[in-house]
Amino acid sequence: MKHITLLAVLLSVSMGLVVNGQIRRELLGISPTPNSSLAHADAFFDDTVLHEIRLVINSRDWQALKDQYLDNTYYPTDFSWREHTVRNIGIRSRGTGSRSGIKPGLRVDFDRYSTEKKFLGLKSFVLRNNTQDPSNMHERLSMLLFRRMGLLASREAHTKLYVNNTYAGLFTIVESIDKSFLTRNLNENDGHLYKYDYPADGQPYLFEDRGSDPASYVPLPFKPETHETDPRPEFIVQLVQAIGQGAATFRSAIAEYLDLQKFLRHVAVEMFLADNDGFLGDYGMNNYYFYRFENKKLFTFIAWDKSQAFNGPTYSTFHNIGGGNLQNRLMSRVLAYRDLYDYYLDTLMECVRSANELTAGDS
Repeated sequence: MKHITLLAVLLSVSMGLVVNGQIRRELLGISPTPNSSLAHADAFFDDTVLHEIRLVINSRDWQALKDQYLDNTYYPTDFSWREHTVRNIGIRSRGTGSRSGIKPGLRVDFDRYSTEKKFLGLKSFVLRNNTQDPSNMHERLSMLLFRRMGLLASREAHTKLYVNNTYAGLFTIVESIDKSFLTRNLNENDGHLYKYDYPADGQPYLFEDRGSDPASYVPLPFKPETHETDPRPEFIVQLVQAIGQGAATFRSAIAEYLDLQKFLRHVAVEMFLADNDGFLGDYGMNNYYFYRFENKKLFTFIAWDKSQAFNGPTYSTFHNIGGGNLQNRLMSRVLAYRDLYDYYLDTLMECVRSANELTAGDS
């Protein structure tokens, strides 16, 4: 019951952000062209309405995509949303455990066949099929809470999807983590972006020291998303080695690479959401992007994929902390300091207050 109540409270929060809602409704009156400012993409991610997206694709290509849903083959498609149509874009099946030949999750790339093509400033987005989440709400509510807590996370909204005028189901529109996202959130985009890419058949990685060979870290488990030909993996090696520093030097060494309070906020939100497939999940680290700022050693975490959140009210906020085979090396070092331990607990309480915050009209 507590789990259901929390979900209901968070849902009411997601639909009741009066200020942001007003901004978004004003933007709905704008009629942007496909190449207009990224600011107008707010209308595309307006979560106060149920959107409608239509795709037109060769019927044989659509059947091939569903039959070969484990492949990453792109197919040419025409895309429509409201009065806008963008022709000859690329779509492909996507996901890991969520892949489906019945209701395929899709990556939508506007610039697949023309590098200059964009839609509302966006190069791409994801249509998440939510096959691992019958509520269809885990992902959207989770990312909303991350953003409410001042952390980096995608904008999301729900949409009805029609393929060749046939209803394909309810999907979640998910903002891509790419250079457009970095520009909007960090006012820069030329740093090094990695996606933590956990191989399904691999051993869990817990930030342990694998030695000084950069190939032990990049491209797996840290897959370059920018600067693919020059991923500069040595900075990840240095970060991992800083985690192993002695007590006398750990905090000064790690401070060059991580803001520990922001790191703890990220983990605390995941734990409050009872996400068993995140940084402290049951499969080792998983589901985040890692960005190193331009001309700095400093990294930051970006949330991703919360379909496994909301595991119930008995899920411990100390799950995989304090022992066991899945104890993360970085988290263990950080929580050894009393002030950081207290900050973790304080952030959990911030999550509670944010989730219970009343908005106009709530009784």
